[in-house]
This record gives sequence, C-alpha cells and structure tokens, in this order.
Amino acid sequence: MPEYLNQFLADKATMLVEENFTGVRAEWWWERRLGGGIAVCQELDPASMAREISHKTGREEDEVRRVVEEDLGLEDPEPVVLNFELSGDTEASEAARMLAERSATPEGLAANLYRHIEESLPGSGG
Repeated sequence: MPEYLNQFLADKATMLVEENFTGVRAEWWWERRLGGGIAVCQELDPASMAREISHKTGREEDEVRRVVEEDLGLEDPEPVVLNFELSGDTEASEAARMLAERSATPEGLAANLYRHIEESLPGSGG
C-alpha cells in the first residue's frame, strides 16, 4: 500500500527530504505545507550565479551580471528564494524521485535558470 506525504510525521518527512535532495551547494531548507505537503526552498544569489557562470564560460562577470538581472527581471541583485512544492497526496516514492531529480546538479532548483542565462549570453548561440 503506497504511503503519501500527508501521512508522514516530521521525522519521516525530514528523512525523505534529506536522503533525496542532495548535492545542492546553495543554501536550502524545507517546510511543511497545509494538507501535509512539502516545499523545498532554495536561495538563489544573482551575484554568485554571475560569478559561477563567468568562471565557467570565461565571460566577463559584469556582462554576465547584466544578463542575469535582465533575463530574471531583477531590479536589484538581492538573493531570491526558489520553491518546489509537493502536495500532501504525492506518493512517497514519487516524491523521492522528484526530489532526487531536482537536486541532480549543484545548482539544484536553479539548474534551468543557469542554463538559460548561459544560452542568453551574447554570442552563445542561444
């Protein structure tokens, strides 16, 4: 019989998240939601993102920072919080798979944003 997130007490939910959301280098945490769901929250620091992409691509950091701010629609370079939510009626095995999938890279929940910025750099072909 399948187990659902809304059946988990705090210790079991903590274990599920910590065992399956791994390898992310950014600051992250998880929270319970009404209905027994789980939200994984991850900080995205645009300045760090620009530095990392600059280092990876060999582009000037100022150029990358401008693209980050423009493409993400940021008015200031303050960190933002990304969220990934799983509803309480999600099966535990499916939740584990989705958490592992979203933490498969060091960028975690921001992986698609990193890729988008890299492709948006002038001359990148994106």
